[in-house]
Amino acid sequence: MRNLIFPFNSLSTLKKFDLIHTQYHPGIFAGNAAAKFLRKPHVFTYHGFAPIRSWRNYKQKLKMIEHRLGTFLALRSKISKIITVSHFLEEELMKKYFVQKDEIRVVYNGVDADRFNPNLSSNNIKKLYKLENCPVVLYLGRLSPYKGLQFLIKAIPRILKEVPTAKFLIGGAMRYDAADLSRLIKGLKVKETIVFTGYVSDRKIPELYTACDVFCYPSLWEGFGMTPAEAQACGKPVVAFNNCAIPEVVDNSHTGLLVEPKNVEALAEALISLLQDKERRVRMGLRARDRVLRLFSWDRAAQQTFHVYHEVLS
Repeated sequence: MRNLIFPFNSLSTLKKFDLIHTQYHPGIFAGNAAAKFLRKPHVFTYHGFAPIRSWRNYKQKLKMIEHRLGTFLALRSKISKIITVSHFLEEELMKKYFVQKDEIRVVYNGVDADRFNPNLSSNNIKKLYKLENCPVVLYLGRLSPYKGLQFLIKAIPRILKEVPTAKFLIGGAMRYDAADLSRLIKGLKVKETIVFTGYVSDRKIPELYTACDVFCYPSLWEGFGMTPAEAQACGKPVVAFNNCAIPEVVDNSHTGLLVEPKNVEALAEALISLLQDKERRVRMGLRARDRVLRLFSWDRAAQQTFHVYHEVLS
């Protein structure tokens, strides 16, 4: 019902603008209504949806089905151009939503490289979590199963055999669809090596990146991958799974290491190799920072988005 009422309630506000740019569902319906009844150009940014099977909570599954179906129907009309944040999602739009390639423009997300930078002090974080004088692997993200933290935890015993002083800093809050991590940690007997921060305020996030030696993000699905991009902006190499949009964000063997999805042994070996080689970590981190500045700056994203606006308005 909200998807029927919300678009029409928005019309009185949207009539003041020359172009409507919507993000996500159900905003797309408001853009469609403005295009139809107000004759406004409508640009929609598609960020993708995690696979329905990745959610364990049935309420969330139904929500994702609704979002996918609603987006599929909304894409059928009244959109002047579609922006998407990766070539992976561009392919998904063509294959699953039957959108023509010439209707799509890829504009990567931007990273604030001033806010996320290698020169920030990590002293407060290391002192707070007792991480001084030990190699640190950081995970930052939701603790949902599809984000893959369970694979990192399974890799810890193997990592500790080679790097016994390693610590694992886990940033993120539990949600209703959280993975069953407590039982896994207890079974593997790795509790003493893991530090859970819980919810991290937006202000503290850059300091978390600078406190680590390697950022690990074993996600099973990403439409872009903001946290790997932010970690690289802070000069940190990334270890992740080689799937979805991650290879567009992390340049394998240059700014990080990408391994086969769900392969715990390969994930462990990649982390060990970087934890044991500081020179390689630093080299990758420098390349990572440079790549973010070239490909994922907000100036670049803004210019490309403005170009799409120009296309539509002209």
